[in-house]
Amino acid sequence: MQRSYSYRPLKQGNGAGEAAARAFARAAIFERVWLHAALELPVLRARAEPIAAYHGERLVGLGAALPGLFPFRVAAIDAALPGVAAALLEHFEPPFVCQVPARLAPELARAGARLIRRERQMVRFQAARERRGIDPQIERLTDPAELSRFCGPAFAPLELELAPFLGLRDAFGDLCAVAGARFVTERVAQIGHLDTRDDCRRQGYARTLAGALACALESPERRVLAHVAESAPGTEHLFAALGFRGTHDFAVFAR
Repeated sequence: MQRSYSYRPLKQGNGAGEAAARAFARAAIFERVWLHAALELPVLRARAEPIAAYHGERLVGLGAALPGLFPFRVAAIDAALPGVAAALLEHFEPPFVCQVPARLAPELARAGARLIRRERQMVRFQAARERRGIDPQIERLTDPAELSRFCGPAFAPLELELAPFLGLRDAFGDLCAVAGARFVTERVAQIGHLDTRDDCRRQGYARTLAGALACALESPERRVLAHVAESAPGTEHLFAALGFRGTHDFAVFAR
């Protein structure tokens, strides 16, 4: 018997729908991290375009498009039953990029989306046993213009409302390295930026900042994670040395 699904925008004020969506996102938090953030953070929820897929009254899929975090819209999709992810994809107006767990990549490819990269998610499950004070040379960064110049188009000013950024400067006061979280919720925080100036590489700045940021964000209730491009094994090794381990693979599509 063919399944029939319905697709409904998840409007604010729909208490039952929001509760079902949050339960769906929390059930597989490390595969639905962007969906979790879009629902749990008010500043993102106010901007998000979430849509839920139902089989009868059971929520079986969820998608959300998030403007304001990149120069383009980013969408996140996950679904529990076949065919739902591809249908959710069709409900978002292009152009956007879409991140999905690797198990859904064939479905999105069949729906006409274009694969642009693969990512490995790494999570630090055990909080640091000793909490050391942050190195006084590490600075909390608050100037969006400075971060835009250093990080380029991957940085969005909205991120400063969602999570901290840390930096190290050279003797002239110029930034030589930056680490920043993309968002922080009660259960998870994602490190989204780790950039070093070309002439400052291989001096330990990235590892120092990533370690300090992870220690600042983690708690017994909150895990810190990072997504590392398949083409960046050096970054994967850096996070592994800090106690992160791979948990899930993701695919990023353009549409």
